[in-house]
Amino acid sequence: MPPRGMSAEDKRKTVLHLFHESAKPWLLKDVEKAAAKRGVVFQAVKDVVQSLIDDSLVHVDKIGTSNWYWSFPGEASAKLRHEVGSMDAQIAALEAECAQLDERLEKAAAEFPQTEERQMAEVMLQSATDENDRLKKELESFASGDAAVLETIRGGKENCHEAVNRWTDNTFLLKSWVEKKCGDREQAAKFFKEHGVNFNNFDYLE
Repeated sequence: MPPRGMSAEDKRKTVLHLFHESAKPWLLKDVEKAAAKRGVVFQAVKDVVQSLIDDSLVHVDKIGTSNWYWSFPGEASAKLRHEVGSMDAQIAALEAECAQLDERLEKAAAEFPQTEERQMAEVMLQSATDENDRLKKELESFASGDAAVLETIRGGKENCHEAVNRWTDNTFLLKSWVEKKCGDREQAAKFFKEHGVNFNNFDYLE
């Protein structure tokens, strides 16, 4: 008694086995009849064959007015070996790329390691940057006030102006200190840029 309720994969295996048993070309109508005898629903055979063609497990050639379907036993294993080889090559390429990235990270860490001096410089720079930002915002708020308010805070504004330039001066001194410590102006510029200070547009208030 033929099996009932075959899964899609079982149908594929059954039809493919037909081709491999005979190792000869088939007409679709003959495949449908033979597969039906082995439990594959007659109406489903065409779709099963097409799925095998899509996966390159079965081939079809038009000879005259007829389509002939064929598959040889060694093809499935050869295709599988090819896919495994392709995946191995992709894995090797990814591993090589990861190794290159690790090497770049190690090189970057060696060029500018996270030393106590760098940590100190980061703290000093952040303090100077925060103070500069605070004072500049305060100056902006002063500039937007009315005449009476400006007259009242004129002295405070001048003090803030001096404080901004003092912290700007400290930042330039810190820049010189960092350049001496790391011995590379480009690395020093990169360090400051990472912390939001771009000396291309960083200057004293006038």
